[in-house]
Amino acid sequence: MSLISIQELSREEGKILIQIARRAIQRKLGLIKNEDVQIEDEKLNKKGLAFVTLETYYGSTTSLRGCIGYVEAVAPLVDIVRNAAIAAAFSDPRFPPVTPSEINNILIEITILTKPEEINIENRKELPKAIKVGRDGLIVEKGLLYSGLLLPQVPMEYCWDEETFLAETCIKAGLLPDCWLDNKVRIKRFEGIIFREKYPSSEEIEVIRPSDIKCKKSELLE
Repeated sequence: MSLISIQELSREEGKILIQIARRAIQRKLGLIKNEDVQIEDEKLNKKGLAFVTLETYYGSTTSLRGCIGYVEAVAPLVDIVRNAAIAAAFSDPRFPPVTPSEINNILIEITILTKPEEINIENRKELPKAIKVGRDGLIVEKGLLYSGLLLPQVPMEYCWDEETFLAETCIKAGLLPDCWLDNKVRIKRFEGIIFREKYPSSEEIEVIRPSDIKCKKSELLE
């Protein structure tokens, strides 16, 4: 089974994936009982990598409510999105499980990823030049115990440059901010395309390129 390319995905596929994510959460909450609809779209049944982000919607603002995903293409994209949505709603250790009373105020965003590739560079001080804010997401890994990932939209939202992006991903991995200078630390990059509801349960889906995102947050990353 081949890996889906982000270039293959249109707004219509994004809309289907958002519906899959929302229905998976509703089913887990017991709000709907019917079985999953079989997705016939050949593209969506290719293997894929995805993160599902849930936000509490306040109209003009939102706040993070959960975010979990998969960076290994272990299943068809439809299953990855379904499982990530359930995990983001009920298994993100930073938040309590989503409740039935919340679901109508939960906004869903799905980021489809390319396969992460390791950045091999001899002079670690040159590493910031090998990544590009607005295009790349980052993964920092050290051994089996330390791993952190930040999606490509994150540095755009916080107005970070490449070096700050590396430092924040190191912190996300539980390491020191300058861990990226250590040759024992693996740095991987990936790209992504974002599908986002205009508002909770909206039929209107936004297709967002990370490079199009404007700085909108000044607070520190949680």
